[in-house]
Amino acid sequence: MSRETEKIALFTVYDHCCTLRAMPATAAYKQRSKASVAFTSTVRVLFTTLLFTAAGMGAGLFFGIVGTIVYGMIKGGTIDMSNAYRHVAIPVAITVGATAFLGALLLEVRSRRQRTSR
Repeated sequence: MSRETEKIALFTVYDHCCTLRAMPATAAYKQRSKASVAFTSTVRVLFTTLLFTAAGMGAGLFFGIVGTIVYGMIKGGTIDMSNAYRHVAIPVAITVGATAFLGALLLEVRSRRQRTSR
């Protein structure tokens, strides 16, 4: 069997085994710039807000449609499905989105404060 090696980062991979080499103690930690941190935090907050708003819209629309159908069955007339959007789905999406935005912002600020206070 040949002992061909392929070096990948800190690992040396042989045919059937791996060995881990320690990183040198002189490797300096490269600190990210303030602009990079602000950009990634903003993207994380907006992406989280988008996901929760979409989920809130979906859940609100589902429950709005079910509620509209139940209301139509009880009332016994024609039903207007646009009410599920107007009176349930959109207000739920706005509420969930605003809550998600504030929560994500709070978590990002708290996380950033903990990282810089060390």
